[in-house]
Amino acid sequence: MKHDPSRRDFLATGGVLATVALMAPYRILASAAGSSAFEQLIPPDKQLDPAWVDSLFARGAPRVCSGAELKYIGLPVSGLCSGHLYLGGDGKLWLWDIFNIYRYTSDAEYKDPIKPFSPVDQGFAIRVSEGVAGTRRPTPDESRIWPLDAKGFPGVTFRGEYPIGCVTYHDPDCPVTVGLEAFSPFAPLDTDDSSLPATLMRFTVKNTSGQKLQVDLGGWLENKAGIQTESVTEGFRKNRVIREPGLVLVEGSVHPGSLDHPASDAQFDGFFDIGTVGFALLGPGGEDRATAHVHGETPGKIFDPATVAEAGASFNEWHPTDKLTGAIVRTFALAPGEESAVTFAFTWHFPNLHVKKVHKASGRYYANRFKSAHEVAVFLAGHHERLHAQTTLWRDIWYDSTLPYWFLDRTLANASTLATSTAYRFSNGRFYGWEGVGNCTGTCTHVWSYEQTMGRLFPELDRALMEEACYNPGVALHPDGQINCRDETMGIAVDGQAGTILRAYRLHQMSPDAAFLRQNWDRIKRAVGWLMAQDTDADGILDRNQSNTLDAEWYGKIAWLSGLYIASLRAAEEMALDQDDPAFAAQCHSRVEAGRKNIVGQLWNGRYFIQTVDPLHPGVVGSYAGCEIDQVLGQSWAFQAGLGRILPETETRQALRSLWRYNFAPDVGPYRAAHPSGRWFAMPGEAGLLMCTQPDGTDRNFTEPPGSWTQVYLNECMNGFEHQVAGHMIWEGMVLEGLAVERAIHDRYDATKRNPWNEIECGNHYARSMASFGVFLAACGYEYHGPKGRLAFAPRIRPEDFRAAFVTAEGWGSYAQKIDANTQTASLEMKWGKLRLRTFVVCLGSGLGATRSTSVQINGQPVPASYRQEGRQLTIDFAADMRLVAGDRLAIVLS
Repeated sequence: MKHDPSRRDFLATGGVLATVALMAPYRILASAAGSSAFEQLIPPDKQLDPAWVDSLFARGAPRVCSGAELKYIGLPVSGLCSGHLYLGGDGKLWLWDIFNIYRYTSDAEYKDPIKPFSPVDQGFAIRVSEGVAGTRRPTPDESRIWPLDAKGFPGVTFRGEYPIGCVTYHDPDCPVTVGLEAFSPFAPLDTDDSSLPATLMRFTVKNTSGQKLQVDLGGWLENKAGIQTESVTEGFRKNRVIREPGLVLVEGSVHPGSLDHPASDAQFDGFFDIGTVGFALLGPGGEDRATAHVHGETPGKIFDPATVAEAGASFNEWHPTDKLTGAIVRTFALAPGEESAVTFAFTWHFPNLHVKKVHKASGRYYANRFKSAHEVAVFLAGHHERLHAQTTLWRDIWYDSTLPYWFLDRTLANASTLATSTAYRFSNGRFYGWEGVGNCTGTCTHVWSYEQTMGRLFPELDRALMEEACYNPGVALHPDGQINCRDETMGIAVDGQAGTILRAYRLHQMSPDAAFLRQNWDRIKRAVGWLMAQDTDADGILDRNQSNTLDAEWYGKIAWLSGLYIASLRAAEEMALDQDDPAFAAQCHSRVEAGRKNIVGQLWNGRYFIQTVDPLHPGVVGSYAGCEIDQVLGQSWAFQAGLGRILPETETRQALRSLWRYNFAPDVGPYRAAHPSGRWFAMPGEAGLLMCTQPDGTDRNFTEPPGSWTQVYLNECMNGFEHQVAGHMIWEGMVLEGLAVERAIHDRYDATKRNPWNEIECGNHYARSMASFGVFLAACGYEYHGPKGRLAFAPRIRPEDFRAAFVTAEGWGSYAQKIDANTQTASLEMKWGKLRLRTFVVCLGSGLGATRSTSVQINGQPVPASYRQEGRQLTIDFAADMRLVAGDRLAIVLS
């Protein structure tokens, strides 16, 4: 694909906070398609469609799905670590993985995506009556019922803006339109209110006719508490109706007749599905009717008083074929053109979670706060307007950006992973995660070390993982500093060890003070020491066996693992300085400098970084002469953590250009036809960045067990690795290539093909894909250090007119800047929480500098500050800490 030679983009160059300059016309790496056998599979000239290239940069429009595009949609709408519930494309809820029942998922669901299914009968419907006076019940001839789904409304559309799913219902024969906002409360940093076992369904009904209408809006929920226990023991279910100020609730419970444990699977045991479910109507409104049981088929019967039981009645029906279904209906009148909002909620409480092999924790964290689905509903009744406003505020700030809509969709989409059964929080506060839903135990360090989403949006969860597992001697930390790669269940991975050190530094940065680092430094230092012991000659290159995320022990000198090693030492150096430990900082610094030199001197082949063969292990799997996707991962992590360069600029950028040339396939089909082994995460006809290719035709046949089978990974496209490279390319100024790699992932998860909110590797909602938020941070050129009060931006995409959200340790808001020939402005608006700021850094446009007139104001009032310029980086040091709260605005003008 040829790039439009007339395009002139603002691109970042130089260091982490780099010069932003108007560059020469961008050119693809090679100008002609290759003729070698390898180049026939991965052409050097990508021949990209110019319209597609333009769409990478264009603001575009929100993606609205309809018709066949709705079939795979499953937007997670449960709270963080509280279960797994999907909103379907037509507004119906599906999956209902809230009962603690283990579900295994696999890579096969990429090739054959799951479609909506539900073990629970649930739905909504609307009845509209014309010309009915007062509160008289309409006759069947005076009204019509529309189920709120694709069958009821042929004009249904869906727009997913995580955390909110927006569904519209339109039928030319219906005198009202209906809009739905479905979500679980979500706001970065507010972990408790973002972790509710609840889903809110906020309907807005508008009268589009010319006459007054009576509207009945109702829903129903089958009580499926004890969904698995019902098959192995006797007992009964019970529904009851509860009326309290601002709340109408049908709460369902289960009462097993035996305490014998039911048969269980390999991961969970006990009465894990015993608890309560709730269906609630929140807030005052019109006339409300609630029923403990609907006799007959839904939805029609929920509107017929003759088919409902008395409020509060109990039903002792246990057999799976005997359904116990509660319903709630609100009745209200609408004048022509008038609209009304009605909020329903689903709540649940299943506290008996237990994951086998996790010996130190069990139970659901939400059970510490609530004792039943009723208590969750009571909390929502008192706070749902605030929670809706807070969730909407974040959504609106995220999308009120100059960045492309598709880019904003993709880079935040994987935050929803925390609201699926990939992520748990146990009753003792510990965070725990699978690699993907039900797949590969133990918050695996070498997978979770790619994520940049949880650590930035919910650092409280990151701290719950660091302190309760990774750096906990009772779980994963050994006396010698080794950190188990799978919590208490399995041994070491050197990339996971390095990544966990880097994550500790990121968590220190995402803290308002140094308390986390101070309390954990001795353990972090011990972990660094263990990793140093794998570098026996202190030359900055690991030289022992190196188990890693590709599920095998690799041997020899390996650029990507040693690069990650020296990145972790660079982080340790900074932490040691923050902890007044100069001797250890110097030790780390020495090895970083040695590694920087030796990785280039020994592992650079002139085009990219490689792995050398260990003569004692010649048949062991590895990348060797191949162009491997993570070869400069350490530098990528260094940018994410504001650590500057750990690898030389020239070689690093050339390595990324080689990944573009040798690994990016606009169509992976030809390459996979020639190299058929491996799983499918990009199908023929789809683009992707391949894990490892052999441009010189030096394919190896790995024979030494037990890891030789893992060579199949090298032929695959895996989303999390690709996100990491896309972000790094953008950091380095390779904006077109970075956006192309990111867009390739986005296009693979188009709603016509599979669920856009479920990126799959060896399981659904794969944790590594949370690297996607790091791509957003790269686009912003974002750096932050909470204890130092330092915040910096150097936008890589349209810095001349840029606006995007940001999150710091205690607050979030929006950053904007504009640059023209004579003036640069920058502003920081706090929208939630607070921010302590001592140093603020911006990247100057060409021809602008601190020698010009510079003014800094907060809420229109000038504040004293000094200025330092290094290259294109302008540092503003405030005379005293600035403390911004929601509503405050910091403004900078250079003219």
